[in-house]
Amino acid sequence: MVQAYDVIIIGSGPAAMAAAFPLAEATKRVAVIEGNRFGGTCPNFGCDPKKMLYTRSEAAWQAGKLRGTGIEGTISFNWEDAMKEKNTYTDSVYQEIEQSLKKANIDTYHGYASFINEETVQVDHITLSATTFIIATGLMPSPLPFKGAETLLTNEAFLNLPSLPKSIAFIGGGYISFEFAHLAARAGANVHIIDSGHRGLKAFDQDHVQALIKQSEALGITFHWNEEISSIESNAHDVTIKTDKQTLTVDKAVHGAGRTPNIKKLNLEAANIHYDEAGIHVNNTLQSISNPRVYAAGDVTATHSLPLTPLSSHEGSVVVHNILEGQKQTLQQGAMPSVVFTIPKLAKVGKTKELLDQEGIAYDVKNTTMTDWLTYSMIKEDQALAKVYVCKKTGKILGADFLTIYADQWINLLSLAIQLELTTEQLTSVHYTYPSVLGDSGNVLPIK
Repeated sequence: MVQAYDVIIIGSGPAAMAAAFPLAEATKRVAVIEGNRFGGTCPNFGCDPKKMLYTRSEAAWQAGKLRGTGIEGTISFNWEDAMKEKNTYTDSVYQEIEQSLKKANIDTYHGYASFINEETVQVDHITLSATTFIIATGLMPSPLPFKGAETLLTNEAFLNLPSLPKSIAFIGGGYISFEFAHLAARAGANVHIIDSGHRGLKAFDQDHVQALIKQSEALGITFHWNEEISSIESNAHDVTIKTDKQTLTVDKAVHGAGRTPNIKKLNLEAANIHYDEAGIHVNNTLQSISNPRVYAAGDVTATHSLPLTPLSSHEGSVVVHNILEGQKQTLQQGAMPSVVFTIPKLAKVGKTKELLDQEGIAYDVKNTTMTDWLTYSMIKEDQALAKVYVCKKTGKILGADFLTIYADQWINLLSLAIQLELTTEQLTSVHYTYPSVLGDSGNVLPIK
């Protein structure tokens, strides 16, 4: 017997959740299919548990910086205890998410969906049909071209290690490796990052990245740039990594070398859904270009969107509008802030210097060292840096980069300014509390 629905959503991350509840409220019969834990990567083995661990490492860092200035004793980041606290959240959040779906009269299915034809999918031995499908399966670790790559720990496995190994290597120089490396190093591990290129965190301001690398090295993280891995050999005791320059043996090794759309098991060909390695091909309303029954949202699409939770949620909302209202809303990404949760944090929003130069936009830039300002000197931060780009003609803020423990606060403010097309004059006319982080706003903006 085939179960029929108005909408079937494959995946249950932020894009799926943003779609499921409004569709159910609109009296659509909705089903959600999930092959792992409900809620997807972010609450289970991504941003939420990572931030729970980060918060504790940050507290230990701050206490250490202030020792002898009114703070006494030794505070350390204990991985085992932090993991137990993290598990109080992750052990139940997926169940709570599934229950919230059921309370909204949304049917849930456990298993991996595979298309049979354009209007039917199979989940284990159950066959489901729908008028409309939303594919929101997110990302998975990218395949790597060397022997033994399949033995690397994933982000999920790393964030579930009950105890931290004494030595650990992260493959790749992106945000996953940097964030996890900082957590591991601050918990006392001997940490390595290996990348085949000559620089890391390529999407971020490279002056700030180099400053972050220097602080990471001071923490004890060893970087191996321009090294091609030929093989990885794992056994019960350790992992041996062979590159074109050396052989490195560590206790564990983690895949941090990028993620790719999670579409391998969907059998998209059977449903005439066009895709490539970048993801599912959609138009600007997020509808499949080859099968009008299908929409895709979040990281699984070939829109080249940033892999960020708020953007995935926004795409889910766009899909809902177009299903209910009939293809009227297009995807407008706007300025999307991005933060690397290291200590210090690295953040960016808007246009980079390279993009401004490429587009021929005349701009002013203010490159600021904030380290000696009271906000940063009183917490003993080693370095606090800012760059803000402003249009010469209009005075509107075009982009910003920050490297400081408070980078997330700064980048949210500058993201708001860019999205609302505010000028520096308008932003500095706002009254802020003092002394506070954002109370220094007038000092980081280029003002004529």
